[in-house]
Amino acid sequence: MTQKFKLEMGEYLVTIEMPEIFRKKIFKIYEFYREMCPEKIKSIFVTDYLNKDGTRLFENLWFFSETYCMEAKHFTTKEDFDITPIKNRIGYWQIIKEEYDFKKATEKSKLNLHCRLDTSLVIGLYFKASKKNCDYLKEIILKHINPILEK
Repeated sequence: MTQKFKLEMGEYLVTIEMPEIFRKKIFKIYEFYREMCPEKIKSIFVTDYLNKDGTRLFENLWFFSETYCMEAKHFTTKEDFDITPIKNRIGYWQIIKEEYDFKKATEKSKLNLHCRLDTSLVIGLYFKASKKNCDYLKEIILKHINPILEK
């Protein structure tokens, strides 16, 4: 793990208020994907949402390289991992936002992204963000989803 990415990942996880027990798990999952992915991992994102009572729930863990995206589904309770190439394969994307201006997230901000890959199988990528995590999802869109549409 490069020291720079390790610091960025740690800062991100603290910013989105990730409990320490899950941060440790995320670093272990990162090591797993670092061995499995043939490319350098460049970005991390954790899907989260607010429960009806306002409790924040963390759902899926994502890593991105130049060509691949990697998902650890329900990483807080399961070990269910996948990896797929996404470069030049996004056939559709949809953004749904609430109380978010694409500039600076607030405590009420929510941002969802749904993508479909251009395969014969129905493969979808689902990202949810709340609060400050919306700013990070916007960066994932600009860095890994939108450029992929350019062929």
